[in-house]
Amino acid sequence: MAFTRERQVASNGLDFFVAEAGEPGQPLVVCLHGFPECWASWRYQLPVLAQSGYYAVAPDLRGYGYTGGPSEVEAYRQSELAADVAGLIRALGYEQAILVGHDWGCALAWQVARRYPETIKAVVGMSVPYGGGPGKEKPTDAMRRLFEDRFFYMLYFQEPELPEQELEADVSTSLRKIFHALSADGIADYRAEPDHTGLLQGMTVPEVQPRWMREEDLAYYVERFRHSGFTGPVNWYRAMDASWEESREDDNWTLHMPVLFIGGMQDPVVMFNQKALQRMPDYVPDLRTVMLDQCGHWSQMEQAAEVNREMLAFLEEIDERQS
Repeated sequence: MAFTRERQVASNGLDFFVAEAGEPGQPLVVCLHGFPECWASWRYQLPVLAQSGYYAVAPDLRGYGYTGGPSEVEAYRQSELAADVAGLIRALGYEQAILVGHDWGCALAWQVARRYPETIKAVVGMSVPYGGGPGKEKPTDAMRRLFEDRFFYMLYFQEPELPEQELEADVSTSLRKIFHALSADGIADYRAEPDHTGLLQGMTVPEVQPRWMREEDLAYYVERFRHSGFTGPVNWYRAMDASWEESREDDNWTLHMPVLFIGGMQDPVVMFNQKALQRMPDYVPDLRTVMLDQCGHWSQMEQAAEVNREMLAFLEEIDERQS
């Protein structure tokens, strides 16, 4: 990670830790990470973007790493998170940016593009398809109806304190298990049973760390979560109903900018969101979709070369169209 520069940038009342590569003044690409991650999830993309003539910036998002954030759940509504990103773009001296997002960062990228369409030139989304407007019932009500009494991690994350206690008991083991369980190599070993009472049950520790998450990489993540704790990150889940409530009356759900969606064929999040994936062309007229085989949830790390190739081809296409 020595190729990056690091600094703090103020936006929306927070002091964001950002890693950057490339030269300011070049087209801005902002990379938004997911859970349980940090800016370093883009360590394989930042140098490639910089070498291709972009100014690439990856923040620790609200609640994470050395950005941190408040402990109140309401502070993690999508409107606040989107305002963070829009403010960060302005604070970096830009009127427009390309967004690249994964997992929660992908869900956030859709919301920033929807709420600030004049600010977002294009979006590369990974893992979480864009399904348009909110459902007819609260997200947690829909999940309870679907899963009934069976364990589901997003409902478990609604509990106060328990998820943090589980994840923080041994941060290194927690992250090892999660990264392995949701990867293409680990998904077959993951057993999520209906009677589980915690996230980490059914997850195993890999015998050897994979090439995309070496011991030194994992140690970096561990240090950041020991610093920040897990309350802020889990609050993204706890705020889902509040985000749903505040967006119910919105009517601008079509994304008109160019969009590339990248999914892993072994990604359980993509599998769970098949309906949204099928609806996506209805809400994204200018859409390209790429599905990567032998790719689990951590697409930009597991299949970094393939993701970089698809991303750069997409950005080159946009440049040609808009030049």
